Amino acid sequence: MWPFFEFAGIYFPVYNVAAVLGILAGVTQLFFAARRKRVMLQFFADNFIVLVSVTFFCARLAEILLRNLSLLDFPFVWGSSAGLNFFGGALGFFITLAILARKYNENFFTWLDLSMLATAPALFFHHIGTFFAGSEYGTATALPWGVTFTNPDAVGYSTIPIHPTQIYAALAVLGLFTAASFIFKTTARPGKAGTFLLLTLSITYFFLDFLRGDSAPTFGFFRASQYFAFVFAIVAILLVIKMKQAARDERHGELSIKTQA
Repeated sequence: MWPFFEFAGIYFPVYNVAAVLGILAGVTQLFFAARRKRVMLQFFADNFIVLVSVTFFCARLAEILLRNLSLLDFPFVWGSSAGLNFFGGALGFFITLAILARKYNENFFTWLDLSMLATAPALFFHHIGTFFAGSEYGTATALPWGVTFTNPDAVGYSTIPIHPTQIYAALAVLGLFTAASFIFKTTARPGKAGTFLLLTLSITYFFLDFLRGDSAPTFGFFRASQYFAFVFAIVAILLVIKMKQAARDERHGELSIKTQA
């Protein structure tokens, strides 16, 4: 692939460009989704620093712990052997979001919808970026769409066809985002789109990891990311149950009012 491209004599990492595009797409989607549901983003603005700080802290800590590295590598500017763990950051973000929503009497499910719909475009560009960089590559395959990363600068340098797991993930994210957007537009109850994305993305990543060929922390039969995906899937199921229970309580409350009238 092409990990770098040249413009005006300057070489730019393709993944970094894709990451910036992903952030811009996610922020744009956040504003559009909030506008559609007439939600003020003041809650996010007021707690932005806390949410971002906790997210990066947990993402870095998870990466350090999973790779059995020294905690001296924890500060972001130290060491080059570990980056950020997406699932660790996501876990920290959603726990913090739930705490803040409860503290400020905000509807957690509304912010879950907005957060997940903003995350999906960022994930799409992330996977496109990793494809060009050659990272997060797959195992060897004889299928006709197998790819080779013969560029010596590619992370997953390979002369034999391997699964384009990055493209699989990007297409899956795009499809699930489209479905979630439809749910978001056609339902008035908060949480349906967010829990749908959380559950389906978790299941998708869990099974896609079986095709991954890059090195990653492994415990037993599964990669660390698969355990995270499993936890997120359970959380999504519990959230669905909570939503259904809240809907039943709401209907019973309305029925009680009508009966008394």
